[in-house]
Amino acid sequence: MRLDGPALDAIAVETRETLLVDVLRRQIAFMRGAVPFWRERLANVAFDEGQIEKIRDLARYPIFSKDELRAIRPAALLPNEHVAELSMCRWTSGTTGRPTVNFWTETDWAAAAASVARMLGRQAPAQAPRVFNGYSQAHLTGSLYHDALRRLGGVVFDRSHHAEEVFSTLAQTELFDFDTLVLPERTTSGKAIGLADVLGEDPTFLTRHGVQWWIGSSGTFSPATVKAVHRDGVASVSNLYGSSEFGMFAISCARTPGDFHVAQGHVLVEIVDGSGSPVDNGRAGSIVVTHLSGMDRDGSAQTYLGSQLLRLAVGDAATFVSDVCTCGLTTPRLRAISRL
Repeated sequence: MRLDGPALDAIAVETRETLLVDVLRRQIAFMRGAVPFWRERLANVAFDEGQIEKIRDLARYPIFSKDELRAIRPAALLPNEHVAELSMCRWTSGTTGRPTVNFWTETDWAAAAASVARMLGRQAPAQAPRVFNGYSQAHLTGSLYHDALRRLGGVVFDRSHHAEEVFSTLAQTELFDFDTLVLPERTTSGKAIGLADVLGEDPTFLTRHGVQWWIGSSGTFSPATVKAVHRDGVASVSNLYGSSEFGMFAISCARTPGDFHVAQGHVLVEIVDGSGSPVDNGRAGSIVVTHLSGMDRDGSAQTYLGSQLLRLAVGDAATFVSDVCTCGLTTPRLRAISRL
């Protein structure tokens, strides 16, 4: 299964599921063998990964809650034989409880960056974008956007670490020439600045800089703001969704902006009911995510070697949509995403 090309998101649903199931069996077997925490937890499941035939068979495994994640030491989720290979560590913001931490090896991170690039590449208005990345490099999203856009041949200028009152985002952008802007629409208290704030201060910002592509992922993009940026000459708007433990794993549909196509492969995303079983098309449920694979130099999936997370409930809900999409992608979609 290749993670660095667009084919995975457009192949037949049954073909993709077969590929994902093969990787899923391998990853669960690795977790069981390499991490004592998962060996003990999975010993209580009267079901073996070798018996998984469909993704819905994951319902046999219990949901891993955020409370459970916070209750254990982060190192308990790491395979001891690969600790020396860890290369990336990022904490969550902690807006809903004590911050948690996740670790990636180089091959794990390559899979995440390639998957984000795969999503963005379909919506890029031009090749080799010149990017001002307004996300903090201390947070997962900033680094992930940087590496994903570099994979697309982009030149990326990252925002300084300075607080907004010390060195504003608006002032920083004046130092660079760029045609792509990575910035949320709005931010919560204490988190830098959003595009809505920038436009409030300088309504000519987008046209003056010649911005052609706006990318972001903090919350939803309001229809009013999207309409306004298109009016200002922005050709493409890419709104991504994810979580701080996994990075971005879904992108707004080009035809139906309220729907988010899931990029399965580096992770596996499920929408489940209260019992942990997958919901049917058109039904709402909780979003649970599994670290599924890293990526080798050839772009093929390999075992994920960092923090081992199986069916983590990320704290959000969504409606599951599996109808054929007019945009041409065959991936499942998330609709009406909300915080639980």
